[in-house]
Amino acid sequence: MRMKKFLAVALSVAMVFSMVACGKKDDNKNAGEGENITATVAPEEEKGNGIITPEFAAGTAGETLWNAFLETMEANPETAPFDMANSLSANPVIPFMAGAMEVEPGFLAGFSADITGFEKGAQYGPMMGSIAFAGYIFELADGADVKAFIETLKSNANPRWNVCVAADYTQIGAYENTVHFLMYPAEMDNASAVGGEGAEEATVIYPDVEENTWGETLWEAFETTMNDNPSATAVDAAFMVSMHESNPSDAMFGAAEMMPGLLAGFDENEITGFKSCAMFGPQMSSIAFVGYVFELEEGADVNAFMTELTENCNPDWNECVSADQTVVGAYNNMVFFLMCPNSNQGE
Repeated sequence: MRMKKFLAVALSVAMVFSMVACGKKDDNKNAGEGENITATVAPEEEKGNGIITPEFAAGTAGETLWNAFLETMEANPETAPFDMANSLSANPVIPFMAGAMEVEPGFLAGFSADITGFEKGAQYGPMMGSIAFAGYIFELADGADVKAFIETLKSNANPRWNVCVAADYTQIGAYENTVHFLMYPAEMDNASAVGGEGAEEATVIYPDVEENTWGETLWEAFETTMNDNPSATAVDAAFMVSMHESNPSDAMFGAAEMMPGLLAGFDENEITGFKSCAMFGPQMSSIAFVGYVFELEEGADVNAFMTELTENCNPDWNECVSADQTVVGAYNNMVFFLMCPNSNQGE
């Protein structure tokens, strides 16, 4: 439960920052304009059992998410919006770190006007980064005009709400009084991006790490993150490892983006040669812990970079305490580096 609450807060903060980073939305843009935008609720798609099916192409991410929504609602029509959004955020078709949060009537990302008229709502989408993706679950009151609400969403949807990028597809459907709204980019339909047919097998360099140690646990957390989201960035991966349940809560673990140069744990040796990097570790308390996720350029010599890290690191960089183990591994062009005690209990 603590993890879900933290993820919800993190998602909320990340969404706010992504909107601020990209600037204010262009009020002169007509909501929903764009050659590749579809937000059609065709009369022939309406079924007698209270289901309004959105328009989508077969084999797309939109179809997958709609089917997941419909399957859940048919199995349990009482599913709460947040529970539904949380479930959809974990769908393998989503190639980025996603989460869910409850929303209230009013301004919602992805729309050019306030959205009201629903009793409960939840949003699901990327926790970090500028991605043209916005998903919502709206629960309306019994007897509410579902078609009218869908038309309101349709007329106010703005695929260019994020001025950095634009959504290619918009689809809106409903199961009785629960409405599913989705805007997403076309690249999500690339099978290789979501681990589907045609995806290349990952090249993994496993670290030499002692079993049943903290280092092994966090390496496995990193590998799992990359398996689930092969397109994860260094910051994404570092953030997820920092959130692992094995990390002591009183140390307030977190992640931050880093630049080439002097990095903690490497004394006076500058670390360069990477495309991006994120550091993860405790924000409070004296723990001999420092972790990094490095993203190298495609085709870079991963083994040489790992050797450089191993030769230049110093387990005694923290004068108060010393790390017991150094863990260095890689997943494709993503390098995982960690110095930490064998146990998170300081044993």
